[in-house]
Amino acid sequence: MMRQHKSKYIYLLVALVSFMATSCFDDPGLDTVWSGVEIEFNDANLPNGYTENFEKEEGNTDQTDMGKIQVNLVGAAGTSDLTVQVEADPSSTAIQGVHYNLPSNTVTIPAGEVTATLMVEVLIGNIGLEETPDLVLKITDASGAKISANYGELTYKMRMVCASQLEGTYSVFWETLILGDGSGGASQTLTNYTFNNTIDIAEVGTGVYQLSDMTFGLYPNGYGDSGATGRISDNCNDITGDASNTDQYGDPFTISGTADPINGTIRIVWSNTYGDGGTVVLTKQ
Repeated sequence: MMRQHKSKYIYLLVALVSFMATSCFDDPGLDTVWSGVEIEFNDANLPNGYTENFEKEEGNTDQTDMGKIQVNLVGAAGTSDLTVQVEADPSSTAIQGVHYNLPSNTVTIPAGEVTATLMVEVLIGNIGLEETPDLVLKITDASGAKISANYGELTYKMRMVCASQLEGTYSVFWETLILGDGSGGASQTLTNYTFNNTIDIAEVGTGVYQLSDMTFGLYPNGYGDSGATGRISDNCNDITGDASNTDQYGDPFTISGTADPINGTIRIVWSNTYGDGGTVVLTKQ
């Protein structure tokens, strides 16, 4: 069986702009000089804020963990330490002492460096799996630097997930195997089929895993082609595929399923826009 090859030309234009400026702002009785360096939250440009997942231990009401938020200098490193002050905005739905604590409202970027980490104590034991506390943080002062007008505020989303242990090597059994026709339809359908292959699942984040081949052996064994890596997330045994999953031809993949940690199995339904897909049962070896 041969899969018709498609090509995708990606034009990447990279523009590197270096800007150094010195500006003077006059205030009655005060001259303030800005060195041209800006300070910002590293993840503030994410459209929906920065989400950090924490694995919740059932029954552990005292469980806590430390969240990490990066603060950046935009420009060259300074010649002296830079102290940045951060405050929680009243628009936050996260409550201090209930959902989180800030060990310190300041963070210092050392001389010669451009980043520092603001720590947030997340009170996991107080947060239910269905709760969605958002902590809105604002940079209120940065001695020696200008606060970024665009990225001086960050919505930090604390999300609880069930403990997940899917990492490992799995055998693959196809309940249904669909070979695509190139336009989203099926050219052939097989049932109860196996290629006698395995795939590896590696944890790359809390409840997030990398699949060594999200075609589960179809591309290598069915088409004589290379497999395609992809990512899935496990939230309380509910499996979802990453929205960015695509193969080497640019075909998007849709993945969903359920995990059975007691039996060490994962049942996944998947498809792509070429028309390939099916239902596979993965069994941990």
